[in-house]
Amino acid sequence: MALTIDDAPHLTFLLFVRSAWRLEVGSVPALESEPDVGSSAKPLFPDDEAISARWVSEWERAWKQFERLETGIGAPDVETQRMLDTLTDEELSAAMSTAPSKFWEVGIDQDAFNAWRMTLLDDHQHPFDQQPERRSLPALIDAWKSGLTTIIQLPYAGYFGDRINREHLVVSAAARRNPELFGLALRQ
Repeated sequence: MALTIDDAPHLTFLLFVRSAWRLEVGSVPALESEPDVGSSAKPLFPDDEAISARWVSEWERAWKQFERLETGIGAPDVETQRMLDTLTDEELSAAMSTAPSKFWEVGIDQDAFNAWRMTLLDDHQHPFDQQPERRSLPALIDAWKSGLTTIIQLPYAGYFGDRINREHLVVSAAARRNPELFGLALRQ
């Protein structure tokens, strides 16, 4: 059995930006705890609503990395063919990337982000037999048999579990740490 635990750095970075810039985005769950944003400060923008809308757009784009890839061979769709015909390799790479744009790096204390991200990676602090997956092994095996390959852990508050497709399950850290809640999420 092979299974990946993904801390989704692109999504985590955008969550950090949301906190640092105090963006109002109600469609994304609250964080387990607000990060220490260090010297991060939102640049002066005339339209906070437009910035929040741009954040949501990039948030949605970042999730594309977890979309199920079609394995069939065929011609590209019209939009993909247009991009292949008109964009330079660099422009094409930027257009197809799921990484947040450089726009979000302005005013972000990278050291504070990296320190916060390291606090989210707590798996190494537990003995092997106390790892979340070991403590929820029967539910994990069933989920894996149904196609699960990746668990995406995000620092959402409280219980969160969402099987976004056959291969990917998104869970909060709180859900993953609690065997009963993790089992519930795995059974989705």
